[in-house]
Amino acid sequence: MTLAVSINLNSLQVIREELDNTLNQSATDFEAFLADSDDTRYLTSSREKIAQVGGTLRLLECYGAALLADEMASQIETMEDEQRKHNDAMIEALTRCYFILPRYIEYLMIKKRELSILVIPYVNELRASRHDSLIPEYHFFEQEIPTTCSLTMDGDCQLEELLSSIGRLRHMYQVGLLGIINQTSNDFHYGLMARAVTRAASLMGDHACADVWQLAGAVLECFAAGKLESTFTRKRILADIEKLMRVIVSQGEQGLQGLSAEPLKKDLVFMLMLSNHSSPIVDAMRKLYSVPAVPVHDDDIAAEREVMQGPSLETIESVIKVLKEELRNAKDILEIASQNNGIELEDLDQLREVISRVADTLGVLNLEGPRQTLTEQMDQMERWSESLDRVDRSDFLETADAVLYVDSALAGLDRRELTVADLNEANVVARRKVIAGSQLAEAQAVVFEEAQSGVALAKRAITSYVESNFDIAHISNVATTLNTVRGALQILNYPRAAAVLQSCGEFMQDHIKNGGPGSQHHQLLETLADALISLEYYLIEVESNGVGNDKILEVAEESLAALGFAVSA
Repeated sequence: MTLAVSINLNSLQVIREELDNTLNQSATDFEAFLADSDDTRYLTSSREKIAQVGGTLRLLECYGAALLADEMASQIETMEDEQRKHNDAMIEALTRCYFILPRYIEYLMIKKRELSILVIPYVNELRASRHDSLIPEYHFFEQEIPTTCSLTMDGDCQLEELLSSIGRLRHMYQVGLLGIINQTSNDFHYGLMARAVTRAASLMGDHACADVWQLAGAVLECFAAGKLESTFTRKRILADIEKLMRVIVSQGEQGLQGLSAEPLKKDLVFMLMLSNHSSPIVDAMRKLYSVPAVPVHDDDIAAEREVMQGPSLETIESVIKVLKEELRNAKDILEIASQNNGIELEDLDQLREVISRVADTLGVLNLEGPRQTLTEQMDQMERWSESLDRVDRSDFLETADAVLYVDSALAGLDRRELTVADLNEANVVARRKVIAGSQLAEAQAVVFEEAQSGVALAKRAITSYVESNFDIAHISNVATTLNTVRGALQILNYPRAAAVLQSCGEFMQDHIKNGGPGSQHHQLLETLADALISLEYYLIEVESNGVGNDKILEVAEESLAALGFAVSA
């Protein structure tokens, strides 16, 4: 498995509601246990339900989500054990995961892919709270991670100097590490840590253990540059470097000779693989270890994790629905003002009030870009109030454009086509694209709705045809209807589905021309119905996901081939 894996959402969509219900019930039972910790029945019920969620997700091959659910079940099982008393850390970690797991499932639905590395920090937080061993970040990464290199160290090992300095270097490293653990991480702390390990590496010279310190120095440089996120798992890895120092401090030369750092090297190389930081030292280490390129970098992972920790889609959808209603009122006022070439003071006050409410709400959602767009228009409306009779029609249109942009931006956010970052970074050109994209999406939605209605109408007409003992009048317009739908799909650039409809229309025209039911007539219509139903499912999937499953069309094509009207390539 690579870092990002595409998934088929069909099965997940079918059971999504039931999955959410089971997850919510598990969370409710866990909350009931926290309110009454003497009643372990709530805990048992919560574990059974979250275990069911994990099993379901594994069947759907959503392995990252399944792992998180399984670890949550293991956490609850540990809390049920009277010999292992639960603590605040266990409860806090589990509570956080009850928040994260539904967000991660939402992420799967939006992105149509699984990025399992997103859940590793939360999994390890659970495992650490119950004193289990942590799983590495590369748990889901199936490619080989190189741990040997062609590195040739310059100079001999300055053993005496190393042993006399390692205590001081360890203390320097500890000071930096403590700052990271206390959530006050900055360049200074990482710089201290990098200085300690690179100094240790230089004193080791050509010693066999020197490579792990060189790797650690390169990785710490990536942290200092802000190109690696400081997660729970990575703090533990950085603490493992301190443990190596401790061994040398306590055991001297014997400890240096006995160091075994292969697992640590693998962790460090993987972090180097994820970071897109470039510098002479980092690039040299990548080359020496032949670090493979990956399609997803740590910046991307951090951004996705930040989105995942934000408000749920349900919350965002509710807010967007209210905002769009407010913007509709603003557009109505502006339309009337534009037609009248002027605006009444009462309408202006109402418009400013609406725009102000929307701008404030956008600020709460961290949509600073769209909020700023409306704020600029509010400043302009202040000038309108000074001379209402001299407000130009172009002023109304400019404000209407701003309102239309914000409305389009919210629509794009609602359709999961845009992110908060996209909207906050949008320039004038990008804003125009957002508006155009929204208008196109609305037009496509109308076309898809009409296309589905056309296919449904054709199915009803064929049903009526059969029920009326094959009265041709019922199907006289079916070919025309299908041809209309075909044209719409051709315009939307779905040529394969359009070709299926063309063959369906040709079959109906041939059937009407030859007339009269034959011995195989009913069976032929059933075969045509298979093709139309397959096409209907295809249209629903395209409307829901933006991408259709061509294997569904293969069923329709096979049905039409059986009718003698094979679809043209």
